Order: sequence, then C-alpha cells, then structure tokens
Amino acid sequence: MELNKRCVAMLQYLREKDDFVKIRELATEYKVTERAIRYNLDKIEKFLIGNGYDYLDKQHAKGVRLKKQDGLNEFIDKFINTKTPYKYVYSKVERKNIMIAKLLQSENHLKVDYFEKLLYVSRNTILKELDSIELWLKDRGLYLMRKPKLGIFVQGRERDKRKAIVEIAFETISSEDILSYIAQKIVKNKMNKFQFDILFSDIDVSFLNSVIIYAERILNKEFNDETYSNLLTHLAIMIKRIQFNKHIYIKDIEKDKIKNSQEYKVSIEIIKRIEKKFEIIVPEVEVYYISLHLFGAKSLKMDEILKDDLYKIAETMTKEIAEKYNVKFENESKIIEGLVIHLRPTIYRLKFGFKLDNPLLNEIIINYRDLFFNTKFVVRHLEEYINSKISDDEIAYITLHFGAALENISEKNKRKTKIVVVCGTGIGTAKMVASRLTKEFNVEVVNTISSRLIHQIKKQDYDVIVSTVDIPKYHKKYIKINAVLLKKDYDKLKKYLDYKYKPKNNTDDILVDRLMKVIGKYSDINDRQQLEYELMHELKMNQEKIFIERKIYMLNDLLKRNTIKLNIESENRTDAILEGTSVLIEKGNIDPTYEQAILNNFKEMGPYMVVAPGIVLAHARPEDGVNEICMSLVTLKNPIKFGHEDNDPVKLIITFAAKDNTSHLKALSQLMELFMNTKDIQTIMETTKKDEVLSVIKKYSTI
Repeated sequence: MELNKRCVAMLQYLREKDDFVKIRELATEYKVTERAIRYNLDKIEKFLIGNGYDYLDKQHAKGVRLKKQDGLNEFIDKFINTKTPYKYVYSKVERKNIMIAKLLQSENHLKVDYFEKLLYVSRNTILKELDSIELWLKDRGLYLMRKPKLGIFVQGRERDKRKAIVEIAFETISSEDILSYIAQKIVKNKMNKFQFDILFSDIDVSFLNSVIIYAERILNKEFNDETYSNLLTHLAIMIKRIQFNKHIYIKDIEKDKIKNSQEYKVSIEIIKRIEKKFEIIVPEVEVYYISLHLFGAKSLKMDEILKDDLYKIAETMTKEIAEKYNVKFENESKIIEGLVIHLRPTIYRLKFGFKLDNPLLNEIIINYRDLFFNTKFVVRHLEEYINSKISDDEIAYITLHFGAALENISEKNKRKTKIVVVCGTGIGTAKMVASRLTKEFNVEVVNTISSRLIHQIKKQDYDVIVSTVDIPKYHKKYIKINAVLLKKDYDKLKKYLDYKYKPKNNTDDILVDRLMKVIGKYSDINDRQQLEYELMHELKMNQEKIFIERKIYMLNDLLKRNTIKLNIESENRTDAILEGTSVLIEKGNIDPTYEQAILNNFKEMGPYMVVAPGIVLAHARPEDGVNEICMSLVTLKNPIKFGHEDNDPVKLIITFAAKDNTSHLKALSQLMELFMNTKDIQTIMETTKKDEVLSVIKKYSTI
C-alpha cells in the first residue's frame, strides 16, 4: 500500500499524540473532510498491516490511536528518512519542488532520466513538470536551459538563485521543522528529509547555531523563529555556494553606511569563524550580504528605541488606527515602540529586495478584513517615508501588531461601565438616549428614570449618571448632555466612557471640521454652512479608495447558458467528470491540469465530493491550473455510481474552479441554498431546457 504526504503526516501526528485522536480533530488539523480522513486512515492501516504491524486502535467515543508495538517507532523513522520513495507517492507539487531544488543547487547538467529514477515517474511526466518549472524560474529572473545530450541546468544571477533556493525550501519546510531538526534531528516527512539533505548535508548545524547565538548576544537581540531559520538557511547556502566557487553580487550597496554599523562588525566575526571551521575563503561581499540580513532581522526585544523619523511615522500610524476605531491606547508608547522594532527591519528588507512571504496572508485578509485595509491605509505614511510600496505580506504582519493592541482594549472593555440615564422630559426620551449610548459606548444601562425620581437611585448601583437636565448636588458624578447628542456631548462622554471597539461609520465630518479650522486660520469664511456642504460634497465625490475593490460573483455570473449541459450520456464516473471540465477547458477558464487534479482527488481520497444525494461538487485547488473563476453544470441521462455509500447514484455534476479564497464564496453559498431545495434540484435534474435551469439559478442569485 502506498502512502502520500498527508498519510505520512497523519502517521507522525498519531505517533506524537500517543493517545486517542478524534476524526474531527484530524479533519481540522489537515483542513479536509472527515470522510477524507477515514480514507487516509484506511491507507495507513493497510500499510501497517502489510509491514507486519497491528491494526489501528479505533473506538467510537474516543477516536483512533496508534498502538504501541515493538520496533514500530524505528520502522516509521526508517521509512520517513529513506532517500527512496519506497511505498511513497510524491504529489505533483512535491515533484516540482524537488526538481527545482535539485536544479538550483546542482553544478552539473541533470538529465531527464536522473529525475525519472529519483521520483519513479515517466519521462513524459518529467517533461511536463519542466514546462511549469521553466515558468516558475522565469518569474524569478532565472532561465531553464535544455542542452541536447548534456541535460538541463539553471542560468541566472547568483543572488536570484539563492533567493529561489530559500523560497523553494520554505515552501516545504517551516521554521518549526527546522527548529525540531536542529534540536532533536527529527524530520516529520520525506519532503523535510529531502530538503534538509540538500541544505544541511556536510554542514555542522550546531556550529551555525552557535554563530547565530553569538550575533544575538552582541546585537542584544532575540531573533524570532522565522528570522533564526532564515539566517541559518542563508549561512548554510552561502557555505555550499562558496564551496562551488559561486559568489554573489549586490548592486548599489551603501558600503560606507554598513561598515559603521554593529551588524557589519558582527558579520566580520561570523565570517572569520566560518572560514576557520569550513576551511574556505569568503569574499567581502558576503559580509555585506550577512549584514543586510542582520539589519532586516526581526527581533523580539530591543533595549533602546530612538525617537527618530521612523518613530514619528509609527506614532502617526498608531494614532490613526486609534482614531479609526474610536479607542485610546493606554500603553500607546509601548505599542509605538513595538511597531518601530517591527518596521526597522521591514525597511531594510524592502530596500535591498528581500522578499517576505507571509503564510498567514489570506487568513488575515479573510478574518481581519476591516483591520487589514485600515492598516493598508495608514501604511501610506511609511510608503511616503521610504518612497516604496509595501507588499500585502508585510502589511499583514503590521495588521497583527495593531490587532493585538485592539484585542487588549477589547479584553479591558469586557467590564462595562454601569450608567443611569436621566431625562426631564420623560422616560421615552431617556430610553432613546440610552439606546444611542449602548450602540456607541461600552456601557450597561442599569436604569432609565425621570428627574423627579432621582432620589430613588442608590449610588452603589451605578458608575456614572448621564442626564439631559441638571440634577441635585449630592449626585456629583454625572454628565449633562443634550437629548439629541451633539458633537460637544460626545466630547464630554468620551472622558468618562469607552467607545465600543468598532470603526467609525463616517470620518468625513471630522475631516471637514479639521479643514474648516485650517481654512479659518488664513481667510474669512463668509458662509460657513455652505463651505462645509461643498467640502463634504467634494470628499464624497473624490474620496480615496481605502479598500481594494473585489468582484463578488453571484451564481448566475458563473453558471451561464454556455457552461450548462443537460441530459448527457456517460458510461462511467471519469467520463461524467470530464463532461463538466471539458467546457471550462474549451473556454480557457482552466487548464487540463485542473481536470487531472480532480480525477486524482477522487482516486486518492474517495468520493467525498459527492456532497448530497445525486450531486457531485467537483473541484481542486487554485494552483492546480485555474485561469479564471468559473463553474459548469451537467445533468446525466442515466445516473452513475460514484462509490458514495449514502449519496449514490449521481445525476447532477457541478464543476467549479476558484481563483482566490474569497471571490467565489457568495456564489458557492447560493449554490448550497439551491442544494437544500429538493423541488428546484429535481427541476434541474429532470429538465432538458436550459431556460428552466437558468430560471432556477436566477432565483438564488440575489444579494
């Protein structure tokens, strides 16, 4: 029985847990359905039995567990660490990463049959992979050269090659993987093993670790895991490339500025130690390159924060975020200092072209969308300062910084201020005021009362009184406001009450107020109200787009007449799936690789895409060959069995391809609503008229 990447990861997960694990937990961990997990567990179980070990321990209430058996741990370690793909199936992505890594670090031409033997696949498969690899390299300024009889090699600048080596390495290994490898010499899967063999073979990793610790001590920094892993990887790659007599060239480097820095002095010492240890001569340019890495290193601490221009930028950004969310940061200086610590290495990374990839980018945009785009807006100050655009990957990290600060306020505001609302005109007005206050402030209205009954209130029952009238002197802690809540009333209230953690609905009025004050300094205003109106009108007409416009697709945007096939005759499951994908390939929406990925998903994970009785939702991942978001609908003349225990036979096939993580969600949600309406689904399955199908689809395609 063959195992793929997920099966191997699950086998390791079960071993590390050493206890029962529920199917739901595994599904969450690997972001797949519980049915897919059960299918993978069956594969693992057959693999264990085939190698002389016992069944998995499965209990309904507890989950599944890997039984303790003599020699099992040693067998798993041997299986994962073997250099051959013995009983292991490399995925398409894994094959691509292995081939790129080998090509980038090889000093000789590599022939096609070398990869055939390495990956246990056909020559045609290797040639197809090389076509996509060629495009990948080209995007990074590198070129795949194919020489008859000699073989294949990568041509390009050494600096671009090193950046590509690091990028491809960190696509398959994480900082956590590297730390585990250094501390315990443990690898979690075959791809880890492969990458570590390339990066660290013949390299004393413990020595490099000591060099980085030295740098932390002298620079008084504590590198985060990401920075530590990047430095370790860079040093290992540098040593190997120098051993191959490959030297780097850096254009337009400010050598004098770097030479006067502490980072340069530390780099000199690091190079001396490396030269002695590995018996190599390191060119001076490598010292500058290491210095740049140290400049751009993220640290968890820094004793001294200079109040320079960058500090002022960070201060402005922090104050704007506070204003947008109607909050006041009690520890504002600490927040600003933390932001400076983060931004300083960001500037160096941007300046010297060190690309940062944020693996959490999509997750941050989806889960913290409002804060992400507000952060993107305030980052304009930093962009003006360095005269360069900030990437979304960098902005996402800054978003997390502000998110933590806002979360602290949210925790603090869990305790609501207890208020009593008093009104001289009656309870109705008091309740109206109370309603507005609870919408905007973090308060609990414990009572609404008329002014004549003020004597009934006990002081221990409230924190603050908010009143529209004067009240007796013995109630000292009260705020007098207008019943319609004017701007001056909000100025009073915010001294005692905290705004709820939410962005303002409209900041134009505040901006107009500021502009009026500026105009008033330098000129006489004849008609204040008219000027305010015209300023507001211009702002509305020319307001800067803070949020990135994203197309939101309705179901009828994707399912159109030319992507619908009705009453089709198909002999088997594969033919039926191809009916749905072929129309999308013809339109150029997807590549044939996407079609193959769907078929592979069925083969590897079973019929989990049969999502409802008689319905298949066929799909793969965006990176499998999606050119444009799209969807097709196919009904079968004769239902076909897909192998699903509960939902067979299949009559309706929906094929969809998403280009990103968000634009398709509305259409998919509408499709799910359609699936839940048995009558409409039956209409689609039975009709031979596309107009009837389109009519049903239109019914669900509303905002």
